[in-house]
Amino acid sequence: MKLQVKQVLLLATLVLAGCSSKDELVLPPVTNIIDPAVVWDHDVGSGVMHYESSLTPIIVKNRVYAASREGLVIAYDLETGERKWQFDLRKPAGNSFWQGISDVWSGDNARISGGLSFGYDKLYFGTENGDVVALSADGELVWRVDVKGEVLVKPAIGDGLVVVATGAGTLIALHPDTGEQRWQFENEQPALTLRGVSEPVIEAGGVIYGSGNGKLGVLIAERGYQAWEEAIAIPTGTTDLSRLADVDAKPVVVGGTVFSIGFNGALIAMELRTGRQLWKRDYASFRNMAVAGDILYVVDAVGRIYALDTRNGTEKWSQFGLNNHYLTAPTVYKTYLVVGDNQGNLHWINRETGDFVARQSMDSSGFYAEAVTDGSYLLVQSRNGELVLLQTP
Repeated sequence: MKLQVKQVLLLATLVLAGCSSKDELVLPPVTNIIDPAVVWDHDVGSGVMHYESSLTPIIVKNRVYAASREGLVIAYDLETGERKWQFDLRKPAGNSFWQGISDVWSGDNARISGGLSFGYDKLYFGTENGDVVALSADGELVWRVDVKGEVLVKPAIGDGLVVVATGAGTLIALHPDTGEQRWQFENEQPALTLRGVSEPVIEAGGVIYGSGNGKLGVLIAERGYQAWEEAIAIPTGTTDLSRLADVDAKPVVVGGTVFSIGFNGALIAMELRTGRQLWKRDYASFRNMAVAGDILYVVDAVGRIYALDTRNGTEKWSQFGLNNHYLTAPTVYKTYLVVGDNQGNLHWINRETGDFVARQSMDSSGFYAEAVTDGSYLLVQSRNGELVLLQTP
């Protein structure tokens, strides 16, 4: 419990530090030169509320899947927004009595936090209670297993595996059809970490992960053996707080190169096969990155936005207009870069120049998780669960 208390206190400190001057912060003026249209919107339960949850919706072919922290998982038709099915993790399976109960259930909170992911014709997610769940594409429970630890990020799907990362730094591989455990890898954690976990990535027969001790590593997917692990940054300082070096952002893989960024100020490109360093730059973030072509987009720990050349780390442009605003990770959508903030604004940026092209004021509960896209549509979900599908010409 001591570690958990420390994590909560640290999180509170970071949030307060980022928001202490929010009343004085002023958004930069923007002249809207585009007008993203709302296709449809729905409420998904109570969303993630005030919790620091990266729970995100997904688009899979002609379906949108979304979830709320309390336990609702809902599927919608992509183009019309028609609800196709709803699953409630809090209701006992196979009991028709519960089918007539109201959509808003008053039972225990299921605390969905790790998801959503889709693969092998199934939807996967995890919870802070240590559950990993698989649903069929039609919303039926396929399996539900317990793992040791909170599942805070979406599972990685591929190579015949579902790989979940727990808050304790453990990676667990499960069979996608049965939930049977295939292997487990325990990664040593420092005494104090941010409350967050790097989302694992399955690529080229490997499971790529970031760790709370400032390292990036690769496991052999088939067996869970470690292929290599290298330091992104070396913890420095005399206190646990000053030595924070978490790698909480999801690794980005482009061809044979993996990109990773650390909380304490290191963005690094490595050769995926060997872990050999290709280049390293001084940027700090705990947010996921985005990539399009040979450009890597980064939102740093204080809300500054950068476009970098993936080949050498050269900065193409920077945008400081949202400095000290609490932003989401960036999302590449058509010719734009989209970020949300904790006041409920969506900021649209020209990907080529870094200039603002539009701002939309949406749900005042704000955004914590980034938008998602299938290339045609952009999907956002607010803290309070408002799910909105947007589109530009």
